[in-house]
Amino acid sequence: MSDTLFSISFDELCQLDGVESHLVIEIVEYGIVIPLNKNIESTGYEHWLFDTTGVYLIKKALRLHHDLEIDWIVIAILLKLMQQKEALHKENEAYKRQLNRFIKDDAN
Repeated sequence: MSDTLFSISFDELCQLDGVESHLVIEIVEYGIVIPLNKNIESTGYEHWLFDTTGVYLIKKALRLHHDLEIDWIVIAILLKLMQQKEALHKENEAYKRQLNRFIKDDAN
């Protein structure tokens, strides 16, 4: 896992992006996004911190929920599948680059 360069608090997220707090809480409850400090026992939702990936996923989930009127559980599955697809795409590109190096080396 990479180091967090930027984080935003629950209140800042709600205020800056105009997100209703109950929607962020629902998104976290469905496991779509996990706050950076959620596992600390004494941390209530008002103290949650989100990294840039979390903020991106929250916005994407809200768009899907609003525009397509999809249930949260479906959004959770859809976003997980999209992340897996992206990871597979990156892995495939890495294999293609590696294969191209072998082909070029064999040609010489």
